[in-house]
Amino acid sequence: MGGMPIKRSYAAQGDACATSHAMELLGDRWTYPVLRELMLAPKRFAELEAAVRGITPAVLTARLRQLETSGLIRRTTLPAPARVSVYAVTEWAAELRPVFESLARWALRSPVRDVDGCGLTPDAIVQSMLTMARPLTMDPPLTVELRLADLRVDPTAERYRYRLHWGERLSIARGEAPEAVVTIAGDSSTWANVLYQDSGLDSMEVAGDTAVAQRLVDAYAGVLEDAGAFAP
Repeated sequence: MGGMPIKRSYAAQGDACATSHAMELLGDRWTYPVLRELMLAPKRFAELEAAVRGITPAVLTARLRQLETSGLIRRTTLPAPARVSVYAVTEWAAELRPVFESLARWALRSPVRDVDGCGLTPDAIVQSMLTMARPLTMDPPLTVELRLADLRVDPTAERYRYRLHWGERLSIARGEAPEAVVTIAGDSSTWANVLYQDSGLDSMEVAGDTAVAQRLVDAYAGVLEDAGAFAP
């Protein structure tokens, strides 16, 4: 009888290499995008389906089940008043953040990476900001609220809010920032172009101290070139 061959693990082949096991856990096409979208905060199934471009509901369901089995994500329920079922990364999976940042900087030098016409989800651009930020001390510190939506998916999409503080180092977390002196709002891919492609800040909605917003943008000038990003 025919059928798909059984996929044997590296360990089943006699390979005790821990890195081989890590790649086995993370090497599937959809695994990283799902984990990326959960690194900053839990998400509902529908949010993941919208954020992981190209995935089908059936494939997403299977991938989430596999990631739960692998100990990388868990299902939980948000506290009242929301009380909705969401997916979250485990503490063990959260330890991958610096690994993913190193992989991102490495992949920028790929000679076959082609991102023409591509964009980034809100959580993806925020994690890119954390990855690419120079080790600068901001004096005075920057306190900003970002409100970003992936308008490629839905022009009426709800905006995710992020608290950004940059003093001795950059920190960004999901949530409101009532102490922010400026709010920057708009499409997440447009924001990526502002930071990395020299698009003007006027392509975003800016409310408050525009000088602080410009200082944030200026901090990312030339970071891709500094990282040795491949340019054909």
